[in-house]
Amino acid sequence: MESEKEMATISKRKSGKWTAQIRTHKRYISKTFLKKSNASNWAKEIEYQLDREQYEDFSDSARLTLGDLIRKYRDEITPNKKGGREEAYKLNLLLRHKIAKCRLLDLKAKNIFDFKSDIKINRKPATVNKYIHYIYTIWETAKVQWDIALPSRNPASLVKKEKVTDKIDRILTSEEYQDLLSACSKSNLAFLPEIVEFAYITAMRFGEITKLRTKDINFEKSTAILLDTKNGESRLVPLTDRALEICNKFRFREKLFDINRDKFRHYFEQACHRAKVKKFRFHDLRACAITNLFLNGWSIAEVSVVSGHKTWSELKRYTRIKASDLIKKINNQGVA
Repeated sequence: MESEKEMATISKRKSGKWTAQIRTHKRYISKTFLKKSNASNWAKEIEYQLDREQYEDFSDSARLTLGDLIRKYRDEITPNKKGGREEAYKLNLLLRHKIAKCRLLDLKAKNIFDFKSDIKINRKPATVNKYIHYIYTIWETAKVQWDIALPSRNPASLVKKEKVTDKIDRILTSEEYQDLLSACSKSNLAFLPEIVEFAYITAMRFGEITKLRTKDINFEKSTAILLDTKNGESRLVPLTDRALEICNKFRFREKLFDINRDKFRHYFEQACHRAKVKKFRFHDLRACAITNLFLNGWSIAEVSVVSGHKTWSELKRYTRIKASDLIKKINNQGVA
């Protein structure tokens, strides 16, 4: 088989710059430099790569920016994801940052590190890491799925992740819970007290609650089927009498609580402020419910049916039992 012969020529342009050209019977490659020595060194490197069939043509990707990839990913991949709306919001933030204007072949780890430094203010480490992971994922998608020629080393892989300490010991005291419900009752969002109480007694996630439809509730058997949950599976959960009362109150609707996350967050944070409940998220109500079940004597197997956790390592992150909670139980068992 005849090998591909290449021959480089270096020529000076009228502008004073130097152009290196490599012609073969298959391709034509050229690049312009300020110095002749740089043009010569580049030509030798390309010839070396061609000789060993290691040359990659980045001419198509040279004109693309990171923003071009982000927009393509947002418009083609994100809409098919379960959390597509939230992801699109984060990708739009990426697009507004100056890093989106960076050409792909010029994108370095330093650019991503600078971006990370910019967004760290008022954002949790896990959130910052998610933004960096978006850049990593979009780069890999461009290479593998869209067949865009890019350097083998993903620049996002060189950026150190923020340290995440995601264990939160925050649950409501009984007094805080009552204060919060009282504040919710004064909200302009009419069903805020009910959705908060529903989360507190069912351990459901916000997404599970807001997707719950009346037809998915069996009022006779006191159960609800949660479809397409976070782990991709559906699960049947038991409902307390009080949870059924709340469901019955809103059973005339297709969905019990139909509201988007951003709008709801405004009303919930407003109620927390009124109740003087600090550093508490709606998702922490799930931890309150799980902790209360354990304090009421439920086993790990029983609680996992309600919460949907597959392993104890996942479930224990939401279990916030303190030593003081066990004093009464120890005394009742007659432990010396």
